[in-house]
Amino acid sequence: MGLDINAARFLLGEKSRGVNFGKTLTLGRQGIYMSGREYASFLNLLEVQGTDSVYADDFYRGIGAHPMLSMDASNYENAAIIHDMNDPLDAKFHSTFDTVIDGGTLEHVFNFPNAIRNCMELIRPGGQLVLMTPWHNFSGHGFYQFSPELIYATLSEANGFCVERMLIVAGGHWYSVKNPSDINQRVEIHANDSILLYVTARKLTARTVYPQWPQQSDYSAAWRSSSDQTINPVQKSTLLSNIADRIPQLENLRSSWRRHKQLRGISPARNAALVRICPSHQIPVMVNPT
Repeated sequence: MGLDINAARFLLGEKSRGVNFGKTLTLGRQGIYMSGREYASFLNLLEVQGTDSVYADDFYRGIGAHPMLSMDASNYENAAIIHDMNDPLDAKFHSTFDTVIDGGTLEHVFNFPNAIRNCMELIRPGGQLVLMTPWHNFSGHGFYQFSPELIYATLSEANGFCVERMLIVAGGHWYSVKNPSDINQRVEIHANDSILLYVTARKLTARTVYPQWPQQSDYSAAWRSSSDQTINPVQKSTLLSNIADRIPQLENLRSSWRRHKQLRGISPARNAALVRICPSHQIPVMVNPT
């Protein structure tokens, strides 16, 4: 759990975009995951005096997080609030923070649906949940890697939230990630990089989280469209797959096409779900520490 260069750039961008961090809670104490010289360059930009070389509290105060508290399952890093995120929160904590920041905790919590619900309930209406969480090439790092669809489906209007920004860094470039339900296709990626999702979601109103369980958008669309059809798109795809399985040449062709799509259509630069953004506009402070 901690602050690296890209996380710092993202958070500086959010500050420049007008996000008011206010009373902030971080999941776990946020360590510093960059060199001392790199970290000092960020503090200089924020005109903050560094007082700690282990935890990134000075940086968070510099972007406007005040007061700033942390929550953890134990007190080994002197967290202000001790709570296991697998378990429901005491209602006294509901709607008490302007901002909740996850810099690398949720993937380590087995009961993810409850853990992110806790995060959502901690936030006041008008506040924001900020996630810097793994999507791709983090297998074995924690219990989970999180798809864009999962985040969009969870932080939805049905649950009282709206995703304002979802960004990634791939190949040294920043991209904005579209909502699968808006483009009617899955958001997948093929990349050599380890890729995090950088997300800011606004709490629109206080309401019960998960009035209905989220469903994957392409299946929901298929179910809706199948209401007046004998064979729905999912069944049709299964039938075609069964035919292909019985004809080796078709199976080989299908495998080649899938590989072609993976390399040509799902790589970051060719992905319809990803929009390369201009750092000087979307991430206003792109620091190149020296």
